[in-house]
Amino acid sequence: MTRQRITPVNKPISGIVTVPGSKSITNRALLLAALAKGHSRLTGMLASDDSEVFVTALQSLGVQCQWDRAQATCEVVGCDGQFPQTQAELYCRDAGTATRFLVAACAAMHGQYRFWASGRMSERPLGPLLSVLQDQGVEFAFEIQAGKMPFVMHSQGLSGGEVQIDISLSSQFLSGLLMAAPLAEAPMVLDAGRLTHKPYVSMSMAMMADFGVEVMRMDDTLLVHPGQYQGRDYVIEPDASTASYFFAMAALTQGEVTVTGLQRQALQGDTQFLRVLEQMGCQVSESAQGINVIGPRQLHGLGTCSMSGFSDTFMTVAALAVFADSPTTLTGLAHTRLQESDRVAAMAQGLDKLGICTNTTQDSLTIYPGQPRYGEVSSHNDHRIAMSLSLVGLRGVGAVIHDAQAVAKTCPNYFHMLEHLVGK
Repeated sequence: MTRQRITPVNKPISGIVTVPGSKSITNRALLLAALAKGHSRLTGMLASDDSEVFVTALQSLGVQCQWDRAQATCEVVGCDGQFPQTQAELYCRDAGTATRFLVAACAAMHGQYRFWASGRMSERPLGPLLSVLQDQGVEFAFEIQAGKMPFVMHSQGLSGGEVQIDISLSSQFLSGLLMAAPLAEAPMVLDAGRLTHKPYVSMSMAMMADFGVEVMRMDDTLLVHPGQYQGRDYVIEPDASTASYFFAMAALTQGEVTVTGLQRQALQGDTQFLRVLEQMGCQVSESAQGINVIGPRQLHGLGTCSMSGFSDTFMTVAALAVFADSPTTLTGLAHTRLQESDRVAAMAQGLDKLGICTNTTQDSLTIYPGQPRYGEVSSHNDHRIAMSLSLVGLRGVGAVIHDAQAVAKTCPNYFHMLEHLVGK
């Protein structure tokens, strides 16, 4: 267990920041490059626990990956649609995205694969994806509980055809199936209900096209023909979710922060966070260098704000709302209770320990502004809880974050970067 002390700052935070690559794009790029024909070079790749899980799994499946953490690059020799190893054991640790993408990809192979993970990851939803794969002819031997890891998968490939999948708990179920669909025996027609406000599905489709396979969209139905991904050089965008914490530092301290390389028209839906910053009174501008945020004298409450499509930043917004001039209710959060932690409960608990009043429902979190007190809070082994609560301590009177090592999931150097900015 690691403890991180947050020292309050009494001056504007200003600086230029380069954040790690997008976790969502890194995971997709690794899988598409692995399934492709030919060589791919990924640049700007995220160096984190989740990336390590994915690269290690691909290597266990026989894919050649040369990862240079220092240079943020990865050279991948694609397997042309068939993993070389037809038997493998894949430990997914806490990586939800890697788990769902790799389960779908391995289901498209001819082989036997064992999946297992951490206790928390084993509790997280997989059932809707596994149910569809069973309908496609994949067999699962569950070792403890049906629909959950650990299990052994026996697959002879995907049959294709019409597929209906429930993505109310996670759009990753659909993204995983989409990326595996070109390997099916027949065209696959995927119906997941309404696809509006599903930026991660749009991201998957755009990246599939970048690697040579087009998805045809007909209203809320997606058609994927059997096809072959092609290796390519691919540049991974900076992580918009991680950028939100540094933008928030400017917002909280009347400071000015620029995150290099990020653009509003990025693939990531979490750039919608910039719109929320503007509603709270921040100045947001874009240049060839990146995105610049200047904090206001007083942050404004949001009333009711839906976080649908960019919920990974709801905890950042909650931290800002503590210092606003009126209450904020964030909605569209029910699925976040099933992520690395129950994020609604974890954020409410952390704010309560710091002296801030909140109300919760299954789908929402209301934050009542106040002056935080000093406190010791738990990250619940969740990187986003750790980083968000650090913001409250930074603007308040300080705090201690327990299990602060959780930031390694997406931004291992987060606290060093924070201290560097504060020290300027």
